[in-house]
Parts: sequence; C-alpha cells; structure tokens
Amino acid sequence: MINGMLESSRGCIKEELRMDIISNNLANSTGIGFKKDRISFQQMLDENGQSTTPQTQPTSEGLPADPCLVTITVDMSGGDIQSTGNQLDLAISGDGFFKISTPDGVRYTRKGNFTLDSAGTLVTQDGYPVMGKGGNITITGNNVAIGDQGTISVDGTNIGQLDMVTFEDTNNLNKDEKNLFRNDSDKPEVAVSDELNVKQGYVELANVNVAEEMVNMIHSMRAFESYQKAMKAIDELNGKAINDVGVLR
Repeated sequence: MINGMLESSRGCIKEELRMDIISNNLANSTGIGFKKDRISFQQMLDENGQSTTPQTQPTSEGLPADPCLVTITVDMSGGDIQSTGNQLDLAISGDGFFKISTPDGVRYTRKGNFTLDSAGTLVTQDGYPVMGKGGNITITGNNVAIGDQGTISVDGTNIGQLDMVTFEDTNNLNKDEKNLFRNDSDKPEVAVSDELNVKQGYVELANVNVAEEMVNMIHSMRAFESYQKAMKAIDELNGKAINDVGVLR
C-alpha cells in the first residue's frame, strides 16, 4: 500500500508539472516567435510487463537521481506566418535563427518584429542589436528592402546582410528570457541552407495550437483527479487495516 501511495503521489506531481507547461504554452500562444514546450515522462517495463523506474546513477552530490525522469523539450516546429506590412518585420521560412547581441553574449531568436533605436541600429523590441555579417546593422534611409537571403539595401544601396545560423541539433538550445535561445553546448553554429527564405513584412506566430493544448489540459486534470482518488482509496484501506485488522472479536 505504501508503494501505491508513493506512485499516486508521483503521478500527481507529474500532472502538476504537465499543467504548468500547458499553462505557459497557452499564456504565450499569441507571442511572436514563441516555441512551445513539451513534457514527457520516461518509464520502463520489467519482464512481467510491469512499470518500473529505471536504475539511475546518483548525482554528483551523492543524492539519488530523480526517479520520475521528467524531460522538457522545446518544439522547434515553425509557426504560422502573418503579414504585418511593417518593413522591419521579418519571418524566417525554413531552419534558422536571427543572431542577437546581448550583454550576456550571443542569443538566437525567431522573433523578427524588429525596430530601430535612436542611433538607427536595427534592434529587437527589447533593445538588443540584431547582428549582421559585418556587425550591427545601421539604417539611416527610408526605403528598406530585405532579400530572401537577408541582404539589406536602403534607398537602393546595399548596406549588409543579416547574420543567420542554425544548428545540427536544436535540442542543444535552451530557452532564455524574451523569446531568446542560448547555446550552452559545445556544438558550433551551422550555416543556413539556400532553401532558407526571409520574408519582409511578415512575422512568425507562436507554434501553439490552442485547441490541442486545451485538450491536453483536460486530460491532465482528469489524470490528476484519478491519482487523488487512488490516494484516498489507499488511505481508507490503510485506516481499515489499522483499526479493524487484528481487533479481538
């Protein structure tokens, strides 16, 4: 019975984590360039087909590793492309990221609703410079044209090209604040393919399907309630075992 109570409580914790992920996805469903998170729980089956927790190595501190094996990954699939008519709004069609210069180092993003600061530098909405092949991009004219491969011309004069990259495995990227990603691995950047296309006057919306997330939320709530009922039933059985079993009659 103790094992049953432990498994039920673990189930409640898992569903609580799942609900947090779903809630965050829904909260950012209207965000530009947002990439939703996915959560999964790894289990193994023994020879009898029973669910069992895999044997894991202890952490560096000597503590037992998390038996639930929770994995949170970022879904890098593309979102819908929406027209805005703003000449500084850019959307990437294909695999690639804009490079952004921040005080904490280079970051990567698909959030392309850019603007100009007081000096005419192309920046994100949070004021971080967008990186070009030759450094920061300064725009001093009126008519800005950005080609499919990120070449920038102002009033008919070529002034540079956007610095866009991708990675062999985007799972190495971790989410940072303000819809930015950071590369914490030792895997280098990879040049984007010729199939990449920059669309001027468009932005990429979040890749969150609201209907799908709502269905997942309902499933998670029902699973949480089922675990709670199981815990209550086990608690009642424990009470009967303590109070009734072994009583002299």
